[in-house]
Amino acid sequence: MRKQTCRCAQEVQPIQVGGDCYARIKKILDRGKHPTFIGRNLVKICARNGGVTLYTFAAEDVAVSIVNPALNDLLVLNVLPAHRSHGMGARVLDYLQVNFARVIDSAVPWFERQGYVIAGEPNQGKRYITRVMVKKSLLSLAGRLKDALNTSRA
Repeated sequence: MRKQTCRCAQEVQPIQVGGDCYARIKKILDRGKHPTFIGRNLVKICARNGGVTLYTFAAEDVAVSIVNPALNDLLVLNVLPAHRSHGMGARVLDYLQVNFARVIDSAVPWFERQGYVIAGEPNQGKRYITRVMVKKSLLSLAGRLKDALNTSRA
């Protein structure tokens, strides 16, 4: 259940940023206690392709997302603790419309509530088990595409 204490999710402003904003991004990751290290190089590469977004509310940076745009894959989603459980993460996912997400094991239930399912085997990282998750709605599309391809070859 979502505890709504502010209007951050409704009034958040997404801002695409470049790799030169690493200090701002790192500040959110640190304040939000992101569980893994996110390096300057990853930010620079993803930003070059339009995959780094800061989210502001009331003139304050409150969240960050990093996406690999070529794969439509969410690599990082971090919301400051003061704005968690307000619907901010769901709002970010809705804005991004990513098909895939790389998720630490403890975040799997939240992503499942957002309509994602586990795809494949777990991966043991340095500190955390991670999962690749896929948007559940893609599974039916994949089946319809396979059927269409088989029909067109017949």
